[in-house]
Parts: sequence; structure tokens; C-alpha cells
Amino acid sequence: MAEEEKKQERKKRRTATEAASSIGAMVKAAIGGTVKAKEEGKKLAYSFIVCSYDEIIRAMDVVPVWTENYAGVCGAKRDAERFLERAESQSFSRSLCTYALCGLGFDQWREELGEMPPDAPWGGQARPDFMLSSGQILCDPRNKWYQAAQQYMPDVPIYDVGLPYPLYEDDIEVADVQDYYIKYIVAELRGLVKFLEEQTGKKMDYDRLSELVDLGERTWNLIWETYELRRAVPTPMGTGDAMNTMVPMVFMMGTQEAYDFYLDLNKELKDKIARKEGVVEDEKYRLLWGGGLPSWFALTDFNYFNSKGAVFPVETTYRMIEPIYRLNMPDTNDPIERLAWRWLGYWTYWYDKAKKRPGSEPDVERLIQYIEDYQIDGVVMHEAFSCRTWHLGLIWQLNQLRKIYKPIPVLILGQDGKKGEEKRELPSLILESDIIDISTYSEVDTRNRIDAFIETLEQVRKNKADRR
Repeated sequence: MAEEEKKQERKKRRTATEAASSIGAMVKAAIGGTVKAKEEGKKLAYSFIVCSYDEIIRAMDVVPVWTENYAGVCGAKRDAERFLERAESQSFSRSLCTYALCGLGFDQWREELGEMPPDAPWGGQARPDFMLSSGQILCDPRNKWYQAAQQYMPDVPIYDVGLPYPLYEDDIEVADVQDYYIKYIVAELRGLVKFLEEQTGKKMDYDRLSELVDLGERTWNLIWETYELRRAVPTPMGTGDAMNTMVPMVFMMGTQEAYDFYLDLNKELKDKIARKEGVVEDEKYRLLWGGGLPSWFALTDFNYFNSKGAVFPVETTYRMIEPIYRLNMPDTNDPIERLAWRWLGYWTYWYDKAKKRPGSEPDVERLIQYIEDYQIDGVVMHEAFSCRTWHLGLIWQLNQLRKIYKPIPVLILGQDGKKGEEKRELPSLILESDIIDISTYSEVDTRNRIDAFIETLEQVRKNKADRR
């Protein structure tokens, strides 16, 4: 083994669960599977995660090529720079989403060569038969990435699934507008079905689709139940592992493999809780990953937090589920309508709670809920330079939290039965770099920030002990 390979082996991130350690092989097999599927003549679609159409494309036997995932793999393997540079040579700015830049650079190179770029990570990104973009407010590339890719693949058609994010307004009730949204989402998904039927030459089997939606909903509920196990003290799994265990959630919904994975994870976490086995031997600080995609090339930062006794029992990133029974979904046998209600229910789940707190908004309410449920001592967020639309509001959310935890007096009951007050403090840390552009990252600066944050957490703990 070469010296550089040995160095990378030493830097591999440690996982706390067996489930997380199995994800690498699962992703590698999935990426390799798309290349094999292409050779077998199956239909491939470039796809975005969290677009509500997973069960639809699987029911049509379309193989998804998750372009964001492949860019993340390139970043995690620290092999994205050459694709980013190639995209820049095509007059794309480095300030754009680096997921998109990596994908565009890869596509341009593959099309130019007529084969995969040399030493493509895990076999490369297969050429699609069509592309499914998504007109969401979530991020700009979901409209434009695949349009840009068409200049290299002009023969590959696009269907844009125009799924909305219902806007939050204090004076508008979800119940008053939900029928409009459902009608619109159903129309968009039926349009997708029609497009897929035209591209594949086969009709949708709605009985099969209904079975996959059933499976997706069972998996959805199982994920929520499993992740809630992390409330335990000590927590059996942290965010570092969750950045791996999210893979079946966002890339494999509607598959038995995803359901079985979370069934195994559920059992593993319950076993760890029974043994009182946590992420670290001495859990000192419980932190919330309050927002932002991670730097995929620097997931070992989670191990560094762990080395200081800090764990992340919960995160907002990639926790894309709430239990189905809480989403106020009506009874319907139409699988397309069920997908529409699931989408609307999840994205409006926190709206009613936010209206009960003046000046709040849904994302802040979610943070508050996690802070209380998971006994959080501090919040960490990551500002990714090239991911502006999702990361834009993170600092505002922290400012809203500071108004609530500034600190404020909290009524407590002492051991002697007398009432007293305790000041609640909630330190926060903002990390800065990018999702896959490693040139933005300084390990020394990041570790120094983490050290200072840990010192703040320790001081808050001492202040709390002094007041008792």
C-alpha cells in the first residue's frame, strides 16, 4: 500500500454503529449498479433526492442516477477538484453549487471522451436516458443543472417536476389552501407518470405503485421511530453516523432493502441502549447539528467533537421524516394522492406550532423542539459557501434562538423542595467551508473553532454548577 493510501486509511472516519459502516459498500454497489443497468439496456434517469417521486420511478422500473450523491462521493473521496476545474473551463463560476459543477464537469468529460473519465470514483456516473429536474424553492440547480447538462447531451430529454414548498404566512391557515396545493402536486406527479410512460413505452401499474407507497410509508414511520431512539442518554448514534444512515432514506425509498436496513438499525440502537453504550465513553455535551450540509471531505470533524466528549444526538439535515399519522393525511386509495399529501404534510408540519410563538417560524420551531426533546447543550451549523439558498437563513435562525435562550430564567425545583431559578444558556458555533470544494477548508482553523466552542460549553456548565 502506497504511503498516501496509508495516510488516507488512518484518516477514515470512525463510526459508532455497524449500520453506518455498511453504507459505503451500499452506495458503491448502487453507483456500480447504474453502470451495469445501462449495459443491460434499462432506462436510467438523472434524479434529485427528496422529490417525492421515488416510488413512481421504481414502479416504472426506471433506475435512478442520483447526481447529488455522486458529487458527494467525489467530495468524500477528495477527488472532486478535477471535475470542478473542468466545469470552470466551460465558463461556469466556482461560486455556483459545487454539486452541480462537479456533475457538469463529469458529464462534459464523459461525453468528450465517449467513455468514463479516467479513474472515475466507484466506476463513474452513467449516462441517463432522461433527466428529472425539480422546480422547487429549495435550490437553484434543481431547475437549471440538467438544462445546463443538455449542452453536452442534447438528445436527453428533461421533465421538470414542479413540486412547491408551501409558503409560510402568519395570516394563512394550511387548511384553507391545502386543497389547492394537493391538486397542483397531483397534476405534476401525473404529468411525470405520463412522461415516463412515453419514455419507457410501458404503462404505469397502479397496483404495484400502491404497494410501493405502502412500503415507503412503513419505512418512513420506522425511520422516525429509529431516530427517536437517539434521545437516550448516552445517545447510541450521532450525526456523523446519520450522514451515512440517511442514504436509504433519500436514495432508496420504496425498496425492501431500505426497510430492512432501518429494521436492523432499530435493533442495533435498542441493543446499544440496553447496554448503555454511547457514541463516546464519557458523554459530556449534547449538541444539535442545526442546519447545513456537511463538508463531505471532512466528516472526521465529527470524530474530533467526539474526542472532546461532545455528541450529536439529533440533526435537521437529512432528517426528512415525521410520522405519517401526524401529517393529517386523509384516507385515499390513490397512490399519487398519497404521495402528494405526504409531501404537503411534511413541509407544513411545523406551521401551526410556529404561529403559537410570536416572531417564530417553522424552522426555528423545529430547532426548539429538538433542543428540548434531546436535552441539547449547544447548536452547531455549517455555512457552505456554494449552497446559498438552503444555508441563507441559518444565521437568522440562530439569532432567533438567542432571543429565546439568551439566557432566560428557568424555574427549577431543588432537592430541598424549594423553587429556584436557573439561567438557560445555549452556545452556538458556525463552521464555514463547502460541501465538496476542499480548497475552502482549513482543518487547523476548524479544529481551533471547535476547541473554543468546547471551552464555552465547559464554562456554561461550570456557571450552572456554581448557581446551584
